[in-house]
Amino acid sequence: MSLIRYSGKTKLMHFDKADTTVRIVDGGAVQFSAAGKLNDLANDSDDRIFGVCRRTMALADTSPDTSGKSVPVEVPVENYTEWLIDTDSDGGASATDVGRYCALDTGDTVNINARADVSDSDIPHILITGVVSATKIIGILARTALSKPATHDFDT
Repeated sequence: MSLIRYSGKTKLMHFDKADTTVRIVDGGAVQFSAAGKLNDLANDSDDRIFGVCRRTMALADTSPDTSGKSVPVEVPVENYTEWLIDTDSDGGASATDVGRYCALDTGDTVNINARADVSDSDIPHILITGVVSATKIIGILARTALSKPATHDFDT
């Protein structure tokens, strides 16, 4: 149960995990904490996704670990990188969901941020681009750390 790259380019980057109150899972979407460490997305928040964690870190785990390793994060390097994403148990996906936005299942304490909540469209984390089955979709991470308004200070 996770986000797996389906198409598009990604790269691995390594970061430290936030303190021992944070649990992240392999295949779960992650963001940065205010201290610049990896963190899970808060339940029902409009947090922005940085990438997909590629190592499970329990609450008590620290990063870097005793071997000096930090946490690998798979980061999309193209705007329209697609991910194969499991859906949660709240409701299955259907062909009519293509083109809709849905949220990540941030309330799941086992598969933290690793499944799509197709029945929740309040927070547009994922744009559904395909439906494989009722339990698997293809989607683009729509609410990312790089998503920002089109205007910048230097555009004047």
